[in-house]
Amino acid sequence: MIPYKSIIVNEVGGDRMDFRQVLGTSNRRRLELIELLYYNRQGVSSDAILNELDCSLPILLNDISLINDLQDDFIVEKSKGLHRVKLKEGISIGKLYAEALTHSLEFKILEHLLYESSDNIEGLSKHLYLSSSNTQRYLKKIENDLKRVGIQLCYRPLRIVGKESVIRHFYYRYFIEKHYTLKTVLPDLSEGHLKTIKNFVLEFIKTNDMKNQHIFQKRLAYNFFISLWRIKNKHHYPQEELRTKPLVLPEGKTVEELSLMIKEVFQLSISDELLRDCLWLSFTDSLIFSEKHRKAALKDNPRYKQLFKMHMELTEEFAKLLGGTLDKERKIELTTVLLNATYLLDEKGDFLSILRKNRTIFLDMVTIMHQHAVEKVTDIVEAFVNKYAIYQTQDFITTYVYLLLTEEEKSLELLASQDEPHHLLLVSDLTPTEEKFISRVITQIVYGNFEIHHLDELWDSHDEMVEKVLSYDGLITTGPREGLPEDFPFVSMDPYVTPQAIVAIQNLVNDLSERKRHVQLSGNSINE
Repeated sequence: MIPYKSIIVNEVGGDRMDFRQVLGTSNRRRLELIELLYYNRQGVSSDAILNELDCSLPILLNDISLINDLQDDFIVEKSKGLHRVKLKEGISIGKLYAEALTHSLEFKILEHLLYESSDNIEGLSKHLYLSSSNTQRYLKKIENDLKRVGIQLCYRPLRIVGKESVIRHFYYRYFIEKHYTLKTVLPDLSEGHLKTIKNFVLEFIKTNDMKNQHIFQKRLAYNFFISLWRIKNKHHYPQEELRTKPLVLPEGKTVEELSLMIKEVFQLSISDELLRDCLWLSFTDSLIFSEKHRKAALKDNPRYKQLFKMHMELTEEFAKLLGGTLDKERKIELTTVLLNATYLLDEKGDFLSILRKNRTIFLDMVTIMHQHAVEKVTDIVEAFVNKYAIYQTQDFITTYVYLLLTEEEKSLELLASQDEPHHLLLVSDLTPTEEKFISRVITQIVYGNFEIHHLDELWDSHDEMVEKVLSYDGLITTGPREGLPEDFPFVSMDPYVTPQAIVAIQNLVNDLSERKRHVQLSGNSINE
């Protein structure tokens, strides 16, 4: 059972950049309530919820009533003093964010601003069946949040302007979170038109020998659609920022079909300039998925070359943590992944997300069992961003740590193997066979570099046995702490392995690793 821990409530006004504030106080609080219960399945008391969400009991009870009345995907129940959330079968947390974005009037307005379906507040209010005063109030709130990422809301005519890469990336993040499906869903496009865009994207990937990854295809398709709307409304990507080689545009039937679709739906004429504009992610080097493209960027893109050199230092430090197991080619690939996640964003700005905090939650969960590994990687990331004064906000740091840990399949095991091993003693009243079985189970589940030892000798006195126990780093036992110092690492467990015992032993190993880490940093003896 994972101990209660706050991992989801966003720090408004801090260094996290998302658009939760757009939802409004009540809707945001109800979303965070479901998140809190979703990630703490053992249940959360009313007092803990009130403290976490900073609300009163009547408000909490009203929120629970509204949640249960308005949908049936996430039902909040209370049993034995604890609140829990019950999910409909086959539903994940992604459905929560999709529903929040779908039903939010504020985000409906933001989507209309992409299409520029109305030139003024009066026209927009008619589209949304709102009063002009309410529409204006929503726009003012949205305007403040857009300003934080450098996007300007204009009223005459009604549109958004600013750095084109940020605007297009914002809408990509929005559509990805809004559509709760693995498929690519482009609003108001027929299946045939959607297929035309997907076919062109696939042809582009194939023509340029790019890695054919599902998420890459999806991202290019969404950005192609978003870019067509921006171009239709006279918002072009600066042509001087788009490379012309070595990337090659597809030709033939695929392009002919695309040309017909663009003319029919967007009233635009196809050209090489328009296609590069729509494929801006690749033509600005924001996403690189081939060796040839990377070599070109390193040769003729000064900013990419400089950032790549900086990020290679981070990769090198990570490789050292893993014991030097990464070869040159793998380091280049990992550095490219880091740049793909950050290059399009301002080095002095904020990371951009909408509602989801997948990577933050992932690391919080991993930290429960692998605290020392996460801390070691976080240390080198923080040193890197501080050295170069780039990408210093918490969401960027989280992104770097997440990518380094997840891109290298055996990173957690390799990080643990570099630690000095902890020697734990297992003492019980079980048979040797039972002890060895329990040791094997613990070793398979608990993360860290440790060895479990057994007492194979008889001792003349209890004091002599205590002296022997103290020669180890910690004790796991089915008995009491008798005779041991209060600060000696110790876990008392049942004569069988339980989830509670696993968490306790994992915490013991984490604490030992942290203790040794502080000793190494201070240069003191572990006994001082």
